[in-house]
Amino acid sequence: MKKWVSFFSLAGTLAFAATDSLEWSDSGIHGPKYSQILTQMAQLQSQYADIATVLDYGKSVQGKTLRMLLVMKNNSTSAARPAIIMSGSTHGNEYLNLEDRLPELFLKKSKSNGPVAEYLDQGGVLVLIPILNPDGYDARQRENAHGVDLNRDWDVPPAGFKGFKEIETRALAQRLEALSTQYRLSFRLTVDYHCCVGALLHPWAYKKEKLPAADLAKHAAIGELANRHLGEIEVGATGEVLGYFPMGTTKDYYYDRYGALSFTYEGRYAEENKYLDKHLSWWEDMVGLVSSQWVSPLMSLLPVKARQFFRFAD
Repeated sequence: MKKWVSFFSLAGTLAFAATDSLEWSDSGIHGPKYSQILTQMAQLQSQYADIATVLDYGKSVQGKTLRMLLVMKNNSTSAARPAIIMSGSTHGNEYLNLEDRLPELFLKKSKSNGPVAEYLDQGGVLVLIPILNPDGYDARQRENAHGVDLNRDWDVPPAGFKGFKEIETRALAQRLEALSTQYRLSFRLTVDYHCCVGALLHPWAYKKEKLPAADLAKHAAIGELANRHLGEIEVGATGEVLGYFPMGTTKDYYYDRYGALSFTYEGRYAEENKYLDKHLSWWEDMVGLVSSQWVSPLMSLLPVKARQFFRFAD
């Protein structure tokens, strides 16, 4: 709780000092215009045309293109594929300068030996949304152009909460559903980048009750990897770390809808962008973990030599 109190103190000081929202960001890190990030994504598609596909999945309130990058090998398979989602700037003023740089590093790693290449070779998929809230991002404000906090606008059926009132969240959820059907994706892991507590938060966000023991242990394992690579950060449910219980978060939606290991990563103020290499190492370990756990129960019935041909049987 000391971190949480000090964070509020810092936020209050900065808010008092700020006179122009266009000159201030909650994260202390400013990025390029959203249009430049769209251009960067198109360039990655051109450079890695064999595995990277730009998907425009809608328009923001102000008409900006909503874009994701889909990374997958075109190896034909009728089996289900594990999929990982990375997103950023759900809160427009919490940009970390990680979520827009990591996609290129993932693509570079796809061309060399290692966990990312192995994951893609075996049928894994990466769904990368560097800027989820482009209107808020360009305005350096938390909410979208309707003044709505998009991390309070996701369905949470266990709580009877209906979200998706805003086009940014609704369009993304609809496209993810379509992709899961089209490519038989099984979403296994999601990380949504935020700022500025220095913490890794997992479900449930909206209530005190803990996850089932098995799921809690799996989330804790990701937390251990984070501490190993990123230094000492707090790991736990939102209420445990931050002391409040927000409704309608990405992680609660992904966990409930898809059974994914789902996280909000809260970067450290004005410095998280310095740890790009450490985040890449963390991601490599997470991707490797997803690969190692993506084994059908039927696999145990097959001879060891035959398992490589049915790695993703469902």
